[in-house]
Amino acid sequence: MKKTTFIIISQLLLLILSSFISGDAWYVLLNSCLGVLFNFLVCINIPIGFIFGIAYALLNGAIAFHSNIYATTMFMFFIQLPVAIYSYISWNKKSNKKTTTMKTLNKKQFILLMISLVALGILLYFSLNLLNSNNVIVDTFFFVVTVSSCFLLAFYYKFAFVLTLLSGLGGSILWFSQMLSSGNGLSLSVLYIIITVNAIIAIKKQYFNLDNNTNELMLEADI
Repeated sequence: MKKTTFIIISQLLLLILSSFISGDAWYVLLNSCLGVLFNFLVCINIPIGFIFGIAYALLNGAIAFHSNIYATTMFMFFIQLPVAIYSYISWNKKSNKKTTTMKTLNKKQFILLMISLVALGILLYFSLNLLNSNNVIVDTFFFVVTVSSCFLLAFYYKFAFVLTLLSGLGGSILWFSQMLSSGNGLSLSVLYIIITVNAIIAIKKQYFNLDNNTNELMLEADI
């Protein structure tokens, strides 16, 4: 419990500091804090993280819409929100079984996933160009990997964390660019850097620490 609390508090303090430096609006900081709580708790297999994910989807979608980042807006309102609700229910059922080892994609599933990612990316790229969206290439990449990660998490596949890592990298670039153009959003950039770090932690636990069944952090954070 102490280790988990220390990590969460450290990440939240980093967000507050970055928000203070950049002068972010209060709602931007709140959104980033919700995102960190959502991301970290899910990365250590704690279902309550999806409750924060629901609030994060609503607020982040509104911020993205205001910033003319339409792919992220659509994702947050029409995918992240309902999937977070489903995931909370689904993960709660799995947590009752006292296991945090997630499922692995087989070869056929992996190939189908890659084909879907490419097809969705092409479709979205041309759609965003028609809408005159900002940062089309990065926004497309961010949307594709994030939406795929969202669904994989809902169905308890650990490859979701690999895509979350890519999503964190894409989100860092996307919101840092937004900060440079508008002067607002440093805390969102820091948020996605933290998401990247948390994804690395989750990947290590799921792919390289299976003998311990990845239960250590979950037991420490018995929420």
